[in-house]
Amino acid sequence: MDVAYPYADSLSRRQLLYRLPAAPEPRRLLLVAEDTDSRSIGAAWGGPVTVMAAAELEAAPVPRGTAFDAVALPWTSGRQAAAGGDGIGLLQQAHRLLAMGGVVVGHLHNTHTLKRLVTASGLASMLSAAVRPDAMGSAAACGAALRRAGFVQAECWYVQPSIDSPMGLIPADPVAARAHFLRAIRSAQGHYSRPAYAARLLVAALGLGGMQQSELFFWATKPC
Repeated sequence: MDVAYPYADSLSRRQLLYRLPAAPEPRRLLLVAEDTDSRSIGAAWGGPVTVMAAAELEAAPVPRGTAFDAVALPWTSGRQAAAGGDGIGLLQQAHRLLAMGGVVVGHLHNTHTLKRLVTASGLASMLSAAVRPDAMGSAAACGAALRRAGFVQAECWYVQPSIDSPMGLIPADPVAARAHFLRAIRSAQGHYSRPAYAARLLVAALGLGGMQQSELFFWATKPC
């Protein structure tokens, strides 16, 4: 007899990520999605789901008593900022549409990666993001953007191994992240050649392990 294990497929695990932060009842979700794959996140939410495009948010009214309990921003905030748009403005719109105690949750590309660092175009984009106040491409910048938009209890995580097939979240706190990457590399020492192991260990020891992860996941709360 075939056994159907829970969360065996990638989509169900991605949907689970979006249910991790505690949204208040009745869990009314606003899903800001631009494509079919992003919209699939709301299929297992467990409450009423409204889908909008990012461009619709500014004109969206907040009828009294029907504010959303959660706003999901898969890819959207990072895409806005990467295109030179106002990523923080999108978070502010999410804040406006949330009920007190509601949560914003989303994922975006981590632009501060070692792969980008070793190419001229990638390095240029990282330097450009460093001087832009609305940039959200790193864990630290993402947390800062959430706080500037009015949220509290902001948490950012590295997705392991990727948002397409997530298996875990790694805290972006520098101390916790460094400890995790050192432990993970030492436990997998037998899978690397000596030079590869030494290089990975050095990267982790320098606190740069997060620069090997391609995506970030975040959530935060609108204060009561």
